[in-house]
Amino acid sequence: MEAGLLKLEWGVQSFNALIAQEGWQAFVETNATSPIFKRGLEFLANREDLLLAICLNNGYYNRESIYRMLRFSLAFSKRVQVFFTDGPAKHNYRAKGMDEYEIVRECRLQRNRLRNHCVRALERINMGKEAYAVTFVEWGSIYADSQYQGSYNYLKTLYTDNSAFQIDIDSATRKVLENRIGQTMDIESKISIAIEYVLEELAFILSYSKLNSSSKPIANHGANGFNYIYYEPWFVFENLVNGLYDNRVHPEIGFALVKV
Repeated sequence: MEAGLLKLEWGVQSFNALIAQEGWQAFVETNATSPIFKRGLEFLANREDLLLAICLNNGYYNRESIYRMLRFSLAFSKRVQVFFTDGPAKHNYRAKGMDEYEIVRECRLQRNRLRNHCVRALERINMGKEAYAVTFVEWGSIYADSQYQGSYNYLKTLYTDNSAFQIDIDSATRKVLENRIGQTMDIESKISIAIEYVLEELAFILSYSKLNSSSKPIANHGANGFNYIYYEPWFVFENLVNGLYDNRVHPEIGFALVKV
């Protein structure tokens, strides 16, 4: 991995030199200790398939940060797929007490806004040349996919049977509710509803490489491994992929922490 790390560091330095005139830099966490982060660095160095999350109700994802994340992603992979969290986000709104019509409307509006940011970002990156493109994974296809359904059912059972996983899922859910919804409601009473957000997103990522071709715009994307890109640690995800809860390691998944 040492040679791969040097290759990656050189690549990041070259990228930062390229975009220096724009007044920003990309920072990749390279002090990897756990297997998922080591794979993430290796996958970045080798420009493997990349899966980029763009979350609803998260102030980090504004127009400029989406441009920067896409520019970085396309510099380190020729095969980038983007997913928004409009599917799982519905559960947070249910926890908040919104009615179903308003939930669907709000998620659709936010997703469309974020997707438009992506489209504008690609136009800016390509500068009329149409050199780069990304594809978008749709939750309607994900929910209907048998591989996703199997992954989701497995995690629901693991949540019931494994106390460590349950504690970490509840903790992750509590953080989401505090950060995205606010602390004006009784969060503890809503965790049993909102855990679905975390479980669905985890189920999607774990099953991603095996999803049917109709569920992914790029055929076989992730079949030889893929990188999940995010800007902060996600401990329950790291522990799950590393097999800490169930001794099931997922060597096809890498995790890279990238801040722009």
